[in-house]
Parts: sequence; structure tokens; C-alpha cells
Amino acid sequence: MRVRNFILFILILLIIFGCGKKQEMESKNLEQIYKEEGIPVKVKEIVLEEFIKELSFNATLTSLKQANASAMIGGRIEKVHVKVGDYVEKNQVLIEFPEDAPAGQFVQAKSAFELAQATHERLKNLYELGGISKQELDGAETQFKVAEANWDASQQMLKVRAPIKGYVTNLTVQETNGVEAETVLATISQTDKMKAKIWITENEISAFKNGLDATATWIDVTIKGKVSQVGLAMDTNYNAFGVDLVFDNSGNLIKSGILGEIKIQTYNNPNAIVVERKNVKSDENGDYVYVVESDTAKKRYIETGKENGNFEIISGLKTGDRVIVEGLNLVSEGVKVKIMK
Repeated sequence: MRVRNFILFILILLIIFGCGKKQEMESKNLEQIYKEEGIPVKVKEIVLEEFIKELSFNATLTSLKQANASAMIGGRIEKVHVKVGDYVEKNQVLIEFPEDAPAGQFVQAKSAFELAQATHERLKNLYELGGISKQELDGAETQFKVAEANWDASQQMLKVRAPIKGYVTNLTVQETNGVEAETVLATISQTDKMKAKIWITENEISAFKNGLDATATWIDVTIKGKVSQVGLAMDTNYNAFGVDLVFDNSGNLIKSGILGEIKIQTYNNPNAIVVERKNVKSDENGDYVYVVESDTAKKRYIETGKENGNFEIISGLKTGDRVIVEGLNLVSEGVKVKIMK
């Protein structure tokens, strides 16, 4: 029994020492591979690329030009000729009141016009026959013109017309509805251009100027625009500076009144050297990256510029340099590296 236990103990020791030896050999083998063939890394070759810095805001987009069509009189609506979404021309009739609307005085004005017209024609014939003086004819002609103008005005009061050409974006009444004078009945918008207003802080104002490129996005639709005006004084209600933007919406892709994401390019360098933030390290001497030179990792100190999640590099790198982007945790100054595809 003792012999069996002793043999079992010896076997266990052999297994333990054997495994340890094997792991030690494997560890040495891996270190030896790194030493002989180089630490495997991936690199990105530096090329010039566009570097953009943007600020994002949320703002309501509305038509650049829009106008309301209002009732000139109060009363009952007889006809509505349009619906929301219709395109209308300037002065096109949108809504009509009935001719017997008391406030319009259409019937009275028409009767007065017809009477003045008949009187003018009769006196004109009498004048040609020498029956009345020129002064009497002139008086009748004046009365006729006044009656004609009153009748025309009463006709206009019964018809609500489009103040500008564009799309009907709001309609507040239906046929048979009663309204008061000066009530807004419809809104006409020219949706080929959209506008938005954002508010920026005093720390951001220095980056803004007229003409900066901008985009507005709603769901999956994006339109382009520019900064049209930057406020010169802080608005005390908002404690911020107002910035106006205008966007091209010629395809009518975005509807007036929606809340969109506004992005403004405050900086653009079309030929920049760019490095991802994760590949930039720092020590007491400054920021640096590792580059590959002759299969060796070299620490290269850099000067960074603007930041947008990546760094714009002002100095320290040039086109053609190979920056290590994977395997950084294994490399140090002067170690041999092997570039992996």
C-alpha cells in the first residue's frame, strides 16, 4: 500500500513539473518569436484628408417667406377653394363669403354702381345733344367712378386671396364656419427656402461668421444651407447670441415647422493630417504616436490642433509616415515590429 502511494506521489510531481516546464518553454518561445520576427502591429499610412469641426443644435425649421391671408369682413364662409398642401399663385382666390354678407355691403354697392352707370350714360347722351352743361356731366362721371370703386372694394372684401405664391401650409376654416374680421384664415409659405435660428454661448461666438456651411437633418433627410447672420449683441432673455441660417429646400424634402438637427461647420481643413484620438499617447514631454521606421517602433512627438473626436496634427508627422494603430499596448521605443495586413 505504501509503495502504491509513493508511486502515485512521484507521478503527480512529474506531471506538475512537466506542465510548468512546458509553459515556461511556450512563454520563452513567444518572447523569442517577438524578438526574432517582431511584435505584430497594424499601421495606417498618413495621407492628406479633410478635417471638419462641427457643432450640433436642435432648432425648428420654417419657411423663409410666408404670409397670412385674413378675412377683411366678418361673417359666414361660403366657399373654400383650397386645401393644405395646394400650390397657389399670388392673388388666387382661396376663400369666399356670400354676396349677401351684411358686412360686405355687396348688394348695396352693386345697386349704387348700376344706378350711377345708368345715370352717367343718360347724361352723356343729353350732353351730346346740348341738353346739359359740361359741369353736370363731370359731376355724374365722378359719382359713377366712386360707385364703381365702392362696388369693386365690396367684391374684394368677399374674396380672400393669396398674398404670395406658394403652398398652403395652414387652413383654419371650413365652409359654413363663422369668422370675425381680421381673422387669419390661411397661411401661404414658399418652402423652397427654409430658415432656422439657434442660440450660441459667448465661448462659441468667436467661431461663427456669415457664410459658414450648415446642414439640417430631419429623420433621414438632409438639406444644405449657410449661416446668414450672426448676432452682434447678447440677447438678455436667452443669455446667448442669436444665429440665423437659411437652407435650400428646393425639393420640398422638409416640411415647415419640424424640429431638425442643425450642424454647422465652424472649421474646415481640406488637406489635413489626421490621427485618431485612441492612437495618441502622452508623457511628461507631450503628445506622441508610434511610427514604424525600418521595422522598428519609434516614438514621434506631435503638435495637435483642432479636435473633433480625432486630432488634427499641426507638426510631427508627414504624408507617408506609418502610424501604429493596433498593437500599441505591446510596443515601446526601439522594439522590432512586424506589420500585419
